[in-house]
Amino acid sequence: MRQMPRSFPAPGPSRRRFLQLGGGAAALGLTTACAGDRDSGAVGWQAIPSYSLQSPDPKRAAYLKRRLASFRKRTARGIRPLVAGNDTTAAMAKLLLQASQGRAPHIAQVDSYIFGRVAPYARPLDQQLARLGLRADDWFPSMRASMTTGDGAVRGLQFTSDVRVLYYRRDLVDDPPATWDEMTDLGARLARDGHGVLFPAGRSEGAVTTTLWPAYWAQGADLFDTDGQPAFASGKGYDAMRACLRAVQRAVERGAAPRRVAGYDQEDDANPDIVAGRVAMFLGGSWQAALLDSLMKDADFHRDWGVAPMPVISGDPVSATGGWMWAAFTDDPAALRTGLDWVHEAYLSDEGMAAWCTLGGYLPPRQRIYDHPDYAQSPFTPVFRDHLARYGRARPGDRKYQEVSQTLQIALSSVASGTTDANEALDQALDRLV
Repeated sequence: MRQMPRSFPAPGPSRRRFLQLGGGAAALGLTTACAGDRDSGAVGWQAIPSYSLQSPDPKRAAYLKRRLASFRKRTARGIRPLVAGNDTTAAMAKLLLQASQGRAPHIAQVDSYIFGRVAPYARPLDQQLARLGLRADDWFPSMRASMTTGDGAVRGLQFTSDVRVLYYRRDLVDDPPATWDEMTDLGARLARDGHGVLFPAGRSEGAVTTTLWPAYWAQGADLFDTDGQPAFASGKGYDAMRACLRAVQRAVERGAAPRRVAGYDQEDDANPDIVAGRVAMFLGGSWQAALLDSLMKDADFHRDWGVAPMPVISGDPVSATGGWMWAAFTDDPAALRTGLDWVHEAYLSDEGMAAWCTLGGYLPPRQRIYDHPDYAQSPFTPVFRDHLARYGRARPGDRKYQEVSQTLQIALSSVASGTTDANEALDQALDRLV
């Protein structure tokens, strides 16, 4: 049944929710900057583990140690490495709390999809961009928009990116499907021979970013209205979100996708099935190509698989982008300069970004890096770059984004598992948001 228009509480300070998020992160005992760090004279530089000196990847850790040792020899003011927790959601919640209280590290890594909420506390970087020889228009449009706040100031510097695509096996799929209906119809036939369709549909950010948002946006709908309220409560947005959940429901009911996708929290959860040869098509991230190629010891992923735009329900393809930024939280000009010089050398400069994105298998968010000799490209890189430019769209930074995401994660998972009908799941999601 068509949902009647719903009204939401007027925007206002969500202190209770804010403190809940911050308190949950604090309970994890994250290693972050405090007043003592700021008074020590060293510049606090905070990164998540895999992007830090403590990276479990020896090549990444060695690269950063080598760069930092060289940088320290040329800099009077020291760099103090700080490491956030492995739970990035909690780490970002604590960073937001610290930033609001003026206790954030001088330079900190921020997930691009929550940067909009952190940005009011971050320092404008336009003058620093010019000093470092960087141009804002070198970033892809969707990322440049995420880095820029409402006052037109650049307050974040994105240094990695990714994009979502449809992967398909060339020997099983001659013409990759352009729509969810086509993908389901073809997938249902191929699944009879043990080759189905996979997509993440668990209770996670990765699931909604890959499976829901691109199909929803392609229908011309936005997640939030001009007042910052969920735009899928009624009308066009409601119809678009219901169509997305119905598409997932149809895919599992027809057997194109197994119900176990309801437990796939991340895109990489599909990798074991892909490596085992049980998958004909899957919705995934650009980073998976290099990883799967390394896992397939007796095969060539780039030769055996193809890449196509994300399937739509209607409209033109859209793909969700992601990645990480650096932001500054200091009024000290010397600390600001030193901190940005460091992240520029290791992650943001032409040479640094080419090296870091090659090591991590990331897509550079700056367009000129694709032509840099130090950036190692895969056979799929030109396709990924094209999708970033043509279809890429960043998640919104609205205050209620996290609440909306978590609520629709529940809806998506319940539909994929078969416990809830698409219509009912959407109505329940809206009830939770009121």
